[in-house]
Amino acid sequence: MTEQYLASSADNKWSKNGYGQAVERDLGKFSREESETVRNAVQDYCSRKAISTARLCSECDHKAELKGAWMEIAKSIPHRTVQSVYRHGLRQLHPFKRGPWSEQEVATLHELIARMGKKWSAIQAKMNRSADSCRDKYREINSDYTKGRWKEPETELLKRLVREQLHADPNADIIELGRLVEQQNIAIPWTAISKKMGKRSRLSCFKKWQKLTGITSSAGSESSKDARERPVTAAQQVIDFNNATDEDLDIYLLTELINQGKDPPEWSSFTMLQNPQERWNDLFNEWQMDEAITPDELGPMTLFQVAHAILQRKQQNGDAKLAAATVEAVDLPTVTLTDTREV
Repeated sequence: MTEQYLASSADNKWSKNGYGQAVERDLGKFSREESETVRNAVQDYCSRKAISTARLCSECDHKAELKGAWMEIAKSIPHRTVQSVYRHGLRQLHPFKRGPWSEQEVATLHELIARMGKKWSAIQAKMNRSADSCRDKYREINSDYTKGRWKEPETELLKRLVREQLHADPNADIIELGRLVEQQNIAIPWTAISKKMGKRSRLSCFKKWQKLTGITSSAGSESSKDARERPVTAAQQVIDFNNATDEDLDIYLLTELINQGKDPPEWSSFTMLQNPQERWNDLFNEWQMDEAITPDELGPMTLFQVAHAILQRKQQNGDAKLAAATVEAVDLPTVTLTDTREV
């Protein structure tokens, strides 16, 4: 559930209505009357603020001049959460192309995903298709992900790819390797492995790893103590709190969350920040909505993984020089264990 990544569901403005009141979250499809209410509220807001509907429905709510827009709009339909109004409003009023996809568009989508990853907010601008449309089309054309029982060649490929990622001996015992990963809290990049597997999702690969090693914890997930230590050191060295921008403080918060390794975090330790919980909630919601991440796609991700993903996104998007200084490559240990059993 989304709430597990938030500081507190009670503090999450997006999971409440526009007045900050708790409401039922799963109310199903918007009615025609509700859709019309949202449309009118968006147009009224844009008229009062002298901005275009196209801009409001194609750019992030967290941009300074748009901040709080959807909180205000959601007041028009108080039995719905702000997030549901936001998602519905974008689907109704986004300025991007609609209708059937051409073969050329599908080919371009494939190319952009291969080059950029699933950065839907960035892809939408290049495709002139909404982030939701790009994500949904991707799911449609990739609905042939292999599911169910793994075949032996797939299992062997997965084991080989994990060993390669860990710089392990080609014959390293996979169970012993799993124990080492758990003991040293090493991160395994399942997204990269999934791409190389071709027909197996990131979650499927991670679950198979757990089955092969007998480890049921989050050991081997894409966040680890090793991956956390260096970014935080860099952040503490680079940041100047006397002249820090909001972006710098975001980076500081993310790196400290990763460094703490606690869930829930010790919010009282963020003495340099005001309202760190609210800042985290905003960062999480911005990431989730910009990348069109669904609860199912969050899968087994921990809070630390989400924080690391947000930090990497800031680096990739060029949002801040500090992000580039804090996200660094991680040198994984070389393992030389001999595989002596059949798994």
